[in-house]
Amino acid sequence: MKKILFLNCSPNESGNTYTIGEKLLESKEHEVLQMVDYHVCQYGQVTEEDEISKIFSKIDEADVLVFGAPVYWYTVGGLLKTFIDRLYMLPEAEKLQGKEMYLFAQGSAPDEATKESITFLANRVASLMGMDLKSVVVDNSSGSRILKEMTIE
Repeated sequence: MKKILFLNCSPNESGNTYTIGEKLLESKEHEVLQMVDYHVCQYGQVTEEDEISKIFSKIDEADVLVFGAPVYWYTVGGLLKTFIDRLYMLPEAEKLQGKEMYLFAQGSAPDEATKESITFLANRVASLMGMDLKSVVVDNSSGSRILKEMTIE
């Protein structure tokens, strides 16, 4: 059985992103990682308080990563974006190789350019990190399209 890790990349631990992710995974055994609970420093500004290695210890145990993020300013929110920024030249990023990746993003009214931008970001991350990108869905805050179109295997 594949181990699924849902990374809730919203600063609101029980908001729309979390709710959509839990509905998406309700029939699957999974673990939730609340990204807001970890201090991840900005690229080039890493301090002793950085906890990205704790996130990677959870990632290392998983086969499937489901990233859920709110849409802020036409892209994924800062928690996910900072995590992605940090992957550059990070030795732990090798743990992403071979993992299955799903990404959904939800916001009040994402336009087509936003959807294209987030899809490009997911494809680029998966390609550079050697991940198997299974699905990307960007939707409004109800998440109905995400729940309809995304199936976690």
